[in-house]
Amino acid sequence: MKSYAAASYVLGIVIVILSTIIPQTRAQFGVVRDKGAIKDLLLKHQAEVAAATSAEISANGEANVDQAFLSPQDAADMEEVILKAGQDEQTLELIARMKAEMGQEVKELGREPSEEILRGMKMALDEMKMLEYLFARDPKQAVVEMEKDGMIGDDKKKLKEYKKNPDLLRDETNKGLYFSFISLAVAGGYL
Repeated sequence: MKSYAAASYVLGIVIVILSTIIPQTRAQFGVVRDKGAIKDLLLKHQAEVAAATSAEISANGEANVDQAFLSPQDAADMEEVILKAGQDEQTLELIARMKAEMGQEVKELGREPSEEILRGMKMALDEMKMLEYLFARDPKQAVVEMEKDGMIGDDKKKLKEYKKNPDLLRDETNKGLYFSFISLAVAGGYL
């Protein structure tokens, strides 16, 4: 679990860096799938993981109680982000650059078990939702809470900027989570 998290974090950082270094281009990349197809694929992959886990349980007698970690609503929410990403020109350009520049890293991340990739995507999506909820209620308090949890770091200048403009923290954090989700979606073959 730590390896995909570290890999997706590194991919996210590299994507952000690449997006500022590589000149912008206009092109269409990727295949846009029909609504419902991605949700079905996500749930199918989870069912395969659950079946494999059941086979392991039968073989060794140990139970794994967390087989259905992805609900139909989770899959629908993930599908919505994937479909929007598949229609967003900037995201598609970043995906194309990521595949071209970091093909080996993407392949390595794709070798992670489907369960790990799906869990990482779900975790990133859940954190994006929580971030929106937290900042919608009280942006200034959200900054304070994120500081308490050690999520901002020790950069006093940045902290001052965030306290002055909480939306900056929300946007930067959301961008990192989004790219983690997209990196995992690419590695998992969903984009």
